[in-house]
Amino acid sequence: MISPAPIAILFASKRAANHDVAGIPAAARALREFAEDPSREILVTVEGGWRADARCRHEIDRLVPGLRWRAVDPAEVGGAEHYRLPLCGKTQRPLDIPDLRLWARRIVKATGKPGDGIVSRHLNRPVSQAMTRILLRWPGARPWHATLLAALIGVAMALALFLGGATGLIAGAILFQLASIVDGVDGEIARATFRSSARGAMMDSVTDAATNLSFIAGVSFNLYTRGAEAAGIAGGIGFALLATGSALLALQSRRDGGDFTFDALKSRVRARPSRIRQWLVWVTMRDFYALAACIAILLGGASLLLFTFATVAAGWFAATCAMVLRPGRNASQGPAPAPPSEQR
Repeated sequence: MISPAPIAILFASKRAANHDVAGIPAAARALREFAEDPSREILVTVEGGWRADARCRHEIDRLVPGLRWRAVDPAEVGGAEHYRLPLCGKTQRPLDIPDLRLWARRIVKATGKPGDGIVSRHLNRPVSQAMTRILLRWPGARPWHATLLAALIGVAMALALFLGGATGLIAGAILFQLASIVDGVDGEIARATFRSSARGAMMDSVTDAATNLSFIAGVSFNLYTRGAEAAGIAGGIGFALLATGSALLALQSRRDGGDFTFDALKSRVRARPSRIRQWLVWVTMRDFYALAACIAILLGGASLLLFTFATVAAGWFAATCAMVLRPGRNASQGPAPAPPSEQR
């Protein structure tokens, strides 16, 4: 049996081989491409010789434990097949910093999700990916750092809404939209650096839910204490419905055998897609909801926002209860509207 030709990964310099590409040294990320093909020997070449630095070796061990690879002189490449740079095409010349920067930009751009909503796709995601590119320049960047940042923005939002009066209402609305944007960063970092995990997804979901509930509670309290009692009460009713429905969704997700998330209804509506259902999902996702709420408050429509939210929350809660109480239902059995608090 003829052994397959080795793969040659050519770098122009030691700096290029150790250069970060979206949070991972270039050599480690290139070797990651062959994690599922242990039959190929990988040759890493650098003009003048190369030895992986400590961080690069750590990432190689994390991403491709047991892979056969070795650093060689360029003269030893021989008939090896040249490495095809993902997202950038094939090259037979040594990879240099400009190539790697292009690769990094395209990796981060590819971290978007097919299920992104309208606002996320056209506004939130471009901004969050710009933040992600900046954060990934720090070698220690991890998804939980972005989750913590989103949580801190949520705390600042709540303080502004509960304590800031009319000015705090506006500041809280802006911070809510900012939290919606920043919330995408943790997932982008996780996907770009191969660090996705069920625990991270749970932390993200809990942070989202807490921020959403804090926003509704804060706006309701803010208006009630400034004389708009009816709007405050409507918001309080919507808050109770959202909190109870979110708890039911978390229980339903576990009952369906999934992780601790609030996506049970969204999974059902997407199991039987249609144009109308897709628009219902989009207009009730957090990216749309957060921007709409921010605009409404900036335009002086906070009271109308709470009355509208209470109405939508009542319909969503009824659909949630129907789903939970219907025996034998699973994620493939039918549609239901997505909750007004979902982010993606």
